[in-house]
Amino acid sequence: MSDSNALLMRAISDELTLRILPELQSADAIERANLSRLTLQYLAADVNVLPAVAENLAPEFRRLIGEALRAAPPDALRGSVEAYRAQLNGIAVESGFARQREIVALRKLAGRIVREFTDHAAESHAVSHAVEPILKQLGSIDFRWLMAYETARSEQSKAPPQPETAETRVSDVTPEITPAAATGYLRARFPTEHEIECTAVVPIPGGRSKKTFFLTIRGTSALPADVVMRQDYALRYEGTKVRDEYLPLARLACLGLPVPKPLHLEAQESELGPPFILVERLRGSAPGSYFGLQSPCPGAFRDLARVLATLHRVSPAELDLRRGPNPERNLEQLIGQYEKKWRDNAIEPSPLIDYAYAWARRECLRDPGIACVVHGDAGPYNLLVQDDRLMAVLDWEFVHVGDPAEDLGNVRVYAESVMSWDEFMRIYIEAGGRPVPERRVRLAMMLQFLKGTTLVAASGRNFQEGWTKEFVKGATAFTGLRMIEQRIAVLLQRFEAV
Repeated sequence: MSDSNALLMRAISDELTLRILPELQSADAIERANLSRLTLQYLAADVNVLPAVAENLAPEFRRLIGEALRAAPPDALRGSVEAYRAQLNGIAVESGFARQREIVALRKLAGRIVREFTDHAAESHAVSHAVEPILKQLGSIDFRWLMAYETARSEQSKAPPQPETAETRVSDVTPEITPAAATGYLRARFPTEHEIECTAVVPIPGGRSKKTFFLTIRGTSALPADVVMRQDYALRYEGTKVRDEYLPLARLACLGLPVPKPLHLEAQESELGPPFILVERLRGSAPGSYFGLQSPCPGAFRDLARVLATLHRVSPAELDLRRGPNPERNLEQLIGQYEKKWRDNAIEPSPLIDYAYAWARRECLRDPGIACVVHGDAGPYNLLVQDDRLMAVLDWEFVHVGDPAEDLGNVRVYAESVMSWDEFMRIYIEAGGRPVPERRVRLAMMLQFLKGTTLVAASGRNFQEGWTKEFVKGATAFTGLRMIEQRIAVLLQRFEAV
């Protein structure tokens, strides 16, 4: 285990304390949550502080047990002293987190010796007199161990002071977005709308690269009653910006594509925190997550095939997107960008992921590239579906000039669970899409999860270095990487690459 694990456990503990416990009503549920919180705190301490405490005290613990065995009076132990000495010698001297195993074994052996000495002392006054200093010695070292551990655990649980520097970690001081705060912002930005008021702000879970909220607004004709707020994270290791998404979204809406209409851009830091955009709220719900579909929707995927065919025919100039000097190498360049982000930010090693990047680079050179406008993240988590029809494609933060295979491979990861890929491609080509080599689409299926490695690596780096204390970031880094590794392994096996 690592320091990252301890950070995550403390973040979960804080989440229980600040977000979950205040919402609980049942006394039984509150007790269980408090026990869970306390358990997590101790588990985190086992990772973070136990190795250092054991480094100082385990050798002395070991020495004092040896002395106790040498000083043991005859018949004070049920087994032979040599057998106990062999057990002591069999406890390996560990390092790092494995110190926990060593200290547990030493305490267990010391406890057995103390029990046997105590039992025999009760039977004989002579034995009692002889073992009393030994018992005190073993009790004293265990006391010192427990006190040192608890002191270190208590110090570790205290939030360290945040120095005022030029690199103040903005995520730690980002203001809470409340209806009152949002109302103040709106009245300052729409000064002629004297009655404008935000009556509700609802955080929406699921966003990993942007924070998302539903806002309810009244007293104005300048904005709809229900809007969506997408806000940048204030992180050191961050990706796209909402200001880069706003203009393409506006132009795509004018072209008639099913996208949420952008309503307002706050491109600078404001009283509500990092930059954000407001867009209209549309009907429908996401049919799935990054890791799979929850709601079968073949009709919506047929609609998506037509939407992607239309998007891939849009001129980059219409969206003010730069084509680049070597557009036929867009996919190759994208792989390089992902790999660099992974290597720069990964905290935990993964030989499997490193191998997948090497495989992707080789595979990319086997077919020529095509340049067009792509969404870049058209999975089910970015779709709104209602009654098996596609209502909107969301979150255009990754829109860029790329290769159509990028979108097609992304979609294929999910579409194949509800329809044949041949049918999807037939609809796509009939709607004006260009044929794309099968190998290139398979490569882009892998890229869907290689892209995920960059996101979880950045989340882990931000969380470990303290640029965010958000539970979701730590949990995403901890669980997401393992799930992504599994998906990559399955695809490598499917493509006979392992």
